[in-house]
Amino acid sequence: MNVLLLGGTGFIGTILQQQRPDWQWTSIGSMECNLEDTLQILNISGHFDVVINAAGFYGGIVFNKELQHSILYKNTIISMNVCRLVQRLEIKKFINIGSACIYPGTANGVMKEDLIGTGTYHPSVKYSAMSKAWMLEAMRTLDVPWEYLILSNVYGPGEHVDVERSHFVGSMLNKIKGADKKLNMFGTGAGVRDFIYTRDTAEAVCRYAELATATNAPTNISTGQGTSVREMTQLLVDISEKSIDIVWGDPTDDGVLHKVLDNSKMLNDINFIPSTTIQTGLTDTWNWYNR
Repeated sequence: MNVLLLGGTGFIGTILQQQRPDWQWTSIGSMECNLEDTLQILNISGHFDVVINAAGFYGGIVFNKELQHSILYKNTIISMNVCRLVQRLEIKKFINIGSACIYPGTANGVMKEDLIGTGTYHPSVKYSAMSKAWMLEAMRTLDVPWEYLILSNVYGPGEHVDVERSHFVGSMLNKIKGADKKLNMFGTGAGVRDFIYTRDTAEAVCRYAELATATNAPTNISTGQGTSVREMTQLLVDISEKSIDIVWGDPTDDGVLHKVLDNSKMLNDINFIPSTTIQTGLTDTWNWYNR
């Protein structure tokens, strides 16, 4: 398969190429092309079966708080330019990588794709969510068959670990390694999230690229199983083999108590069940971080 991969040097883009080494990949990262620049986009040409867009201007909690409007503007421009590129190239399918921030901020429980657009976004990810929703609407106007894949909490080797860009597991790697005897946490750890390992994520995305007929619909890519923040934290501390007391905080910092993505559409479409256990995935991630 001949694939044009946008965002090929990022966390998701890198593991995708490793998952299908026999494919012919044309990988474009930020150093090769600024996707905000329409003129640079015009220089991208070639014959491809599939275009996968894993590019974007995104980060963790600090990033979303400090760069709200930049997140909205930059990602909307990127989305607009990518859609124009996809329309220009003669391809069989377009796959865009999204995230669960597109769901309503008040949603609590197992989230199915039909919840998208039924409520306002969570304030902490509002601008990221707005740009992702714009992309979904733009894709619905394309003449090209498409998949909009909504990733749950992806973790694994290669993820961001710096304070600004990291998500939960990445930030915990830093905190645990730097902790002496005590680890202070926000909230009580009661929140339940859907964590999926990078290789399982990559396998699902690649199977959608291989799917004979596009579904032309948003699809959750997830384990469909919830793990509490408390359990994830304790597992990482145990894996680190450090003697650390975990001090939990105030319940008001817990956020949404239960956020798991329903993966029944994914199971039906590509007959795939993520197989990496949390224990194995976290161990691999910790070993990568401390290599």
